[in-house]
Amino acid sequence: MEEQLTRRKMGQITKAVEDMNLHQEDLYERDAPKEEALQLVIFRLAQEWYGVEITKVKEVTKVGKITYLPSCPEHIAGIVNLRGNILSVTDLKRIFNLPHEELTEKTRIIAVEFGTLETGLLVDEVIESIEVPLSKIEPPLITIPSEGAKYIEGQCTVDSKLIALVSVQKVLGREIDEESNR
Repeated sequence: MEEQLTRRKMGQITKAVEDMNLHQEDLYERDAPKEEALQLVIFRLAQEWYGVEITKVKEVTKVGKITYLPSCPEHIAGIVNLRGNILSVTDLKRIFNLPHEELTEKTRIIAVEFGTLETGLLVDEVIESIEVPLSKIEPPLITIPSEGAKYIEGQCTVDSKLIALVSVQKVLGREIDEESNR
């Protein structure tokens, strides 16, 4: 009889433990580690898509009056006054040898910085901010013309659009190199 009582208690305890497991989540269960990603600001130049790392972006603003500077490199469209700071405006279309288009309501300046250096990137349209897993970023295509290729640090495909990643450091480095050559 005592043995029967013990079996019954063991059965009740086992059932209670099983019921608890059904209603509780595993305390040691962890989500898989999230893959590292790069946040990008996506923009359009002519009919091509580009991106720049969001950590390099200070702000995005509508295009105001761009003041032409004589004797400046051809890829510098001029300067703008951005909240009391004078900012050079880099025309990426000239760097990438893309056709020139007139400024529209969608045209923007993306103020970027690297260290103490700053410039505004003149773009046709800012599309969105996205997060791209690092595993989706590939080396740039070898078919990109060599003059513009040195300013591209990689590429990725998002929603069937090929996005070239612009190196802010190299764009700003070009400005410094051309300043010192004058």
